[in-house]
Amino acid sequence: MNRNCYLFYGNDIFRIKKETELLFQENEIDLDSVEVYDAEEEGIDQAITNAMTMPFMADKKGVVIKNASFLDGRTTINENEADKLKSFCELKLEETILVIQNNSDSLSNKSSLAKYLTKNIVTKKFIQDAKDFDVYDYVKKELAKHNLRIQPFALTQFINRANTSHENLNNELQKLIFYAYKRGEIDANCVFEVVSREVEDNIFELVNALLEKDHEKVFKVYEDLVIHNVKSTQILAVVANKFLEILYTKSLLEIGYRKFDIEKFFGYSSGRVYYMIKNAQETDDELLYETIDKLETLDYKIKSGKIDKDLGPQLFFLAGK
Repeated sequence: MNRNCYLFYGNDIFRIKKETELLFQENEIDLDSVEVYDAEEEGIDQAITNAMTMPFMADKKGVVIKNASFLDGRTTINENEADKLKSFCELKLEETILVIQNNSDSLSNKSSLAKYLTKNIVTKKFIQDAKDFDVYDYVKKELAKHNLRIQPFALTQFINRANTSHENLNNELQKLIFYAYKRGEIDANCVFEVVSREVEDNIFELVNALLEKDHEKVFKVYEDLVIHNVKSTQILAVVANKFLEILYTKSLLEIGYRKFDIEKFFGYSSGRVYYMIKNAQETDDELLYETIDKLETLDYKIKSGKIDKDLGPQLFFLAGK
């Protein structure tokens, strides 16, 4: 067992982050000096290479490989990278603390690498049980520690925007506390000013909801975009582009493009391309062409004045088509 290598996995990203920081502090490693590598963006080769180098002007160094989705089957790494990681773990270097982070509830039982790591390095699972976690009560208690109250509507809006993960919830909560310091009470305007959701993330969520025919979620995400002053016509344009991306991805797969090739073609991250390929493989051509055709028709009606620019998109997304 290599006790200088760690695998932290589970859906409680906030606790994984805190456990990682505590581990480095216990080993007297400055958090600012820790080297962090995104496995989905960069692979793991460079991370392992640097983990093998001696620390500079310190007794120990810290290396983190985050988004290790190759351990749950969402992405893959090549055989050389897998062997290099195993070899590093077998070295048992005392000068390097390596932490591998995965945000999935479970690891792939088909992955020989996942099986190797759980058997040969320190492995901990961090799960946030939704049944035992009242997010509304949690936010109110955290705010109360700082003598802050939050209005009911503001609380709902905050949770709608921030509760994408436990880590994001806490990050946004700290921002809200700092912003509202000494105000006493937080209203919806305060939430809107502090907590924003990226348009790109919302659109991605909206497209997935459309494909899954989750009508309630479709309209909820659409309304959230409108509340943040994103124009209806802009939403339609971006959604149309996302459906075209899925169509292009299907075509690239058909002519033999691999995941790496598609990443280079679009210039997107490994994680994002994973979901593009997943959508391309699971969505019928007919549905894609039909949706794109409806979006083009709606765009024409709006531009020609045959339908109101706000009513048209509302009807489209309300139908969930």
